[in-house]
Amino acid sequence: MKRCPRCEKTFPDSETFCEADGTALVQAGPAFAEGAAATGAIAGGEQIECPVCGGKAQPGELICNFCGARLGVESATPYARQPSSAPPRVTPGGATVRRDASPSMRITGRMPDGDSEEEGRGRFGAVWYVIAAIVALGGGAWLALHLSTTPAEQPVANASPAAVASVTAPAPSGPLVALSKAIGVQVTGESAAAPERNQETARKFFEDHKDGLLDSYSRAIAGDSTLRDGMAVRVRVLPNGSVDEASVRTSTNANPAFDAEIVKDVSAWNFAPFSGGPVEIDYPIIFTNDPATKDALESQLSSKVAGMSPTEAPEYASAPSAPSPAASEAASAPSPAAVESPPMVAEPAPTAAPAPRKRHHVASAPKPPPLTLQQQVKLVLGSNPRTRRVDCYTSGSTVTIFGKVFDADAKLYTEKVVRQVPGVGNVIDSLSTDTADWAARQAAIASQIYAAGLNSVTVKVIGHDAYLGGTVKSDAQKQQAVTITENASPGVHVRGNIITVVPGNMFGF
Repeated sequence: MKRCPRCEKTFPDSETFCEADGTALVQAGPAFAEGAAATGAIAGGEQIECPVCGGKAQPGELICNFCGARLGVESATPYARQPSSAPPRVTPGGATVRRDASPSMRITGRMPDGDSEEEGRGRFGAVWYVIAAIVALGGGAWLALHLSTTPAEQPVANASPAAVASVTAPAPSGPLVALSKAIGVQVTGESAAAPERNQETARKFFEDHKDGLLDSYSRAIAGDSTLRDGMAVRVRVLPNGSVDEASVRTSTNANPAFDAEIVKDVSAWNFAPFSGGPVEIDYPIIFTNDPATKDALESQLSSKVAGMSPTEAPEYASAPSAPSPAASEAASAPSPAAVESPPMVAEPAPTAAPAPRKRHHVASAPKPPPLTLQQQVKLVLGSNPRTRRVDCYTSGSTVTIFGKVFDADAKLYTEKVVRQVPGVGNVIDSLSTDTADWAARQAAIASQIYAAGLNSVTVKVIGHDAYLGGTVKSDAQKQQAVTITENASPGVHVRGNIITVVPGNMFGF
């Protein structure tokens, strides 16, 4: 047997809904089965056919057990007319509503109002459940996307300090001066293993004193932003800590002027003095303003150093300082006692004629050491007004000249003068000219004047002076040409302005 959980009525197993309130029936125990049998005996009669699905119902049933439709025939049995024993329902306003099968329900087959409310609430709750599920799914998708795009933290608990620094240190920016890791610092000499001169001490000294090299490189790239270089620099350190020789053995970008600046900087270094002997330290130095090129420069420098022979002349070397004439004379002059006290002369025999006194001469100072080839060339260049701005460095009998002269004729003249110096075998010309600089300024100014629409204006630049000519249509355009000229090239001033103003016709032509 089945029973109604709301009104506690019992029904046969073939029924599905309560005929009084339409509640779904549940399976009843033995006690309910007996009551249902008694009730069925009382009801008796013929079965009723459902007008919707054609299912059979017992006499007195109001709801079809198969489709839930209202049956058209109302049973007159007391069981069918028994009122519902469901407890009353209290509305929010405080009114009590009793749940019983009203005539309208029996006629229309609709659920009571209370059931309709509960059904509406169930549907409303289902809608909220769907919305909550959609929100949860969206939140989960956002969290998964966030976790997939957020980089995982690097494990640093067991990492060495060097590894942590390599992960967290920001990439350097701007000019960079650093030692090449591919080659390393090399120390040679009888005291190379001493703590005051070993590789670690030499490396630490470089890190503490590389600011001067960085300043020189910053000044160099101010004039040429593409300058990047790898150098093998050698310094010879005396026991007192001073550097008596410095040279650029090789470099990836031959630049005599920059080599000279670096050699000058390292020659001024002073190491800690100690009681050992002199040593030679080779520093592989990288100069770059683009950290991405550092590895390439290290590779190029490694290849050049590996291809050098031990006896190969350096690319640039500092000239040894010659002793001053005063020092040479002081070193070679005899002491005052030696000059003032002539050697004793034996007295002549009484019978012999007096011997003439010998004249004693002070020994002349030794001759200074001969000049190097580089010193000879610099002496010749400095004594000529046309070549005073030219410098040089030597590698064997090859002389490289750099600096600035007036024009192309002056370049040829300078090369000819250097070739006439004894010992010069080859001359490499790295000179620049004033006229080339003037032409570049003139072209830049002319381009901007043309872009401004002043097509009939001409410009000539000589040094820092500009001379304007041509025609314009108004005084405003004439003044505009002056403004463009002085702004296009800093340091250039208009010294002559012979632009003619030719007004146009009434249509502006």
